[in-house]
Amino acid sequence: MKYLYLYIENDKINDAIKYGMKLSEYANKIINTKKGIIAYLTPQDSPLFQDKNFTCLKIKTSDLNIFIYNKIFEDTSNLNNFFIEYDKYTLGSFEEPIALICSTILPENICLYNQIMDTPILIEDSKEFYYQKAVQEMIDNNYFTNYELYQMLLILGKQKKLFESSDITDKIKIYTDKYNNKNYTKKSSF
Repeated sequence: MKYLYLYIENDKINDAIKYGMKLSEYANKIINTKKGIIAYLTPQDSPLFQDKNFTCLKIKTSDLNIFIYNKIFEDTSNLNNFFIEYDKYTLGSFEEPIALICSTILPENICLYNQIMDTPILIEDSKEFYYQKAVQEMIDNNYFTNYELYQMLLILGKQKKLFESSDITDKIKIYTDKYNNKNYTKKSSF
């Protein structure tokens, strides 16, 4: 990953781009005794993504001291197991990855992120990518068969009221998708 993304108040944009971001001035988090500036792997990972009072900056990661941690372990004793150096992080390893930039960011490492016309982003949402990767690993490792997944998705679809079910016989059910009328069959083995 060449870039990270951080959000800054609109009235501070010009100073940050012109003079850079001093760690002592912009630090907003202390994790594992490390003081840093919070950044994200993708712009959409931030809760400020839709906030009009903040602007997204694209930060070039070269020559910066950066750590990645899993936010869900932030206030637990397990945080040390989910706090690693930036260059050792593999995309999709943490459910809620947060970057902690522990150095001053020079102006040449900062530019405005253009949501419409910018360099392509490898992943749009880190959490969703984590789930996709985890599910795919489980399938690839043959932990679950497609039949088992199909059965569970039918049950989940009914619980979420996406599907209506009707019993055809005591061993056969039809699940109908409420939105497109597609039918799915489920045959019980008992």
